[in-house]
Amino acid sequence: MVLVRCCAKVLVWVTLLAFIVLLAVMGYLFFKEYRDAVDEGDELNYLVLAILFWSFDGLFLLMIFCCYDDIQTALAVITAAARFVFSNFFILLVPIIAIIVTCAYIAYWIATIVFIYSIGDKTQYNNTPFSSVEWDSTTNNLWYYQLVALVWIIAFFISVLQFVIAATAAQWYFSSNSDQSGSGSLCKSLYWAVRYHLGSLGFGSLILTIVVFVRFIFEYMKKKVEKGGPSNKFTKCLLSCASCCLKCIGECILFLTKNAYIQIAIRSICFCCAAREAFRLVLRNATKFALVNAFGGIFTFFGKLLVGVLTAFICWYLLTEWESVKDSIYSPILPTIACFLIAYILANLFLTVYDLACSAVLQCFLVDEETSGGSNRPKELEPYIQGFKSGKKA
Repeated sequence: MVLVRCCAKVLVWVTLLAFIVLLAVMGYLFFKEYRDAVDEGDELNYLVLAILFWSFDGLFLLMIFCCYDDIQTALAVITAAARFVFSNFFILLVPIIAIIVTCAYIAYWIATIVFIYSIGDKTQYNNTPFSSVEWDSTTNNLWYYQLVALVWIIAFFISVLQFVIAATAAQWYFSSNSDQSGSGSLCKSLYWAVRYHLGSLGFGSLILTIVVFVRFIFEYMKKKVEKGGPSNKFTKCLLSCASCCLKCIGECILFLTKNAYIQIAIRSICFCCAAREAFRLVLRNATKFALVNAFGGIFTFFGKLLVGVLTAFICWYLLTEWESVKDSIYSPILPTIACFLIAYILANLFLTVYDLACSAVLQCFLVDEETSGGSNRPKELEPYIQGFKSGKKA
């Protein structure tokens, strides 16, 4: 978080400049091959590739010029989100608590399934100590009920997690000012979720559960069709297109529900109204959302990679330099890889909080920009609100 707060703007602009230079160099290399080529077919191919790289480079440079203000706003948002996580460090405990609660529920679910499995008429095999259990229709329906409940309740835990983080970010945003950082209460956010928005969170998680089961049923039928009938390329293509469309719909609903939870935290409205407001907000500010998601994804990826590499290096150094350890292991490679994977997974868990914080701070900023009310906001975003007000008055 400290690295993002200090180096976000420099790192992003250096990355964009490096990408522009890379495209220009690739175009030059293909143009050089075009001049040195002997075969006419190769000349045409190299020339087309050089023109394509240079054209894409020019379009990318033009896009940066056109979106300069939005890029600056996106950088201010991710910097403010990093300050939010840094000043509310206990929010990193929320995913751990959610995992503990989820694991406890899964243990309860497994115990329930074991009891349900034992319901029915037992039939013993001939001359063996083993027996089978025959279920009636009620017991079969219990299995489906428990399966739906498992997916629904896990989705509900995730929705509560997202709401708590978003509500804490909203409290921090609207209590901040240019002189001091704001504050957000996890307990208050959880109270809001339980007291006011339990139905909205449950409804949103139900929609996600329905989407998951629709995709599961379709994939099951797709496998049956592919195994049962003769191989038909048109049928396979049609099924693959339908599977891709369902996956896209699922991703869109997942994105929309996450932003709807943020709108619920900001405006304290029902799920359907929040989903509508979130959809309209995304349409009105598509460039800002795309840039924040892109830059946030870049920092999240490099953050996970940095944590994993540093942990792996420390592990390798200890295993090779620690006298009491290095003589008792055959090779440090496998423990180093294991440490890297564990650190990468844990970093992914914690940086998910930062990714959600970026979305929450962005929506708070956009609501603040459109309403232009109040004077409390993070100091990183104050110039953009003031600039918007000045432009509006002019």
